Amino acid sequence: MATSTYRFDIGRMARNFVGLVPLAAFPVVLHLTGHSDSGLFAMFGVLAVGFIAGVLYTAARFRLSVDESGLVCRGRVRSRRIEFSEVVSAQVRVGRDKPSRFMGPPPFRELVIKTDERKLVISSLPLGEEAFDELVSTLATSLPEDVLDADADAQ
Repeated sequence: MATSTYRFDIGRMARNFVGLVPLAAFPVVLHLTGHSDSGLFAMFGVLAVGFIAGVLYTAARFRLSVDESGLVCRGRVRSRRIEFSEVVSAQVRVGRDKPSRFMGPPPFRELVIKTDERKLVISSLPLGEEAFDELVSTLATSLPEDVLDADADAQ
């Protein structure tokens, strides 16, 4: 099996930048209504630069690699490696288990991979739907048959 590598979806990054438009528009609206203040422009400028830097850093750092022995997920801060031999269960679910973390156009899916020591959640949001489907089919061939529960998608 050749190594498959997945990166941050360009469409998702574009949607993140579109979500920053209100942050850029708010100072313009204040200026047009006559409530402009250089302190507000500086504050919104710093916030915009911070958010843009966060989106670009997340997109540049994110990488998911699958090889014959396991997968490596590199996120914003750290990397995690899970060997296929350690996987106890894997399931595909719709949405998140924490409603306060809901951040995307429904329905998005998540792949939850559990070992005895940890749990790794891979969302379809940064991957995009096509790459997520490809990842699930790649893992279906790599994991033991009784481990992957793709029918949890219907929950």
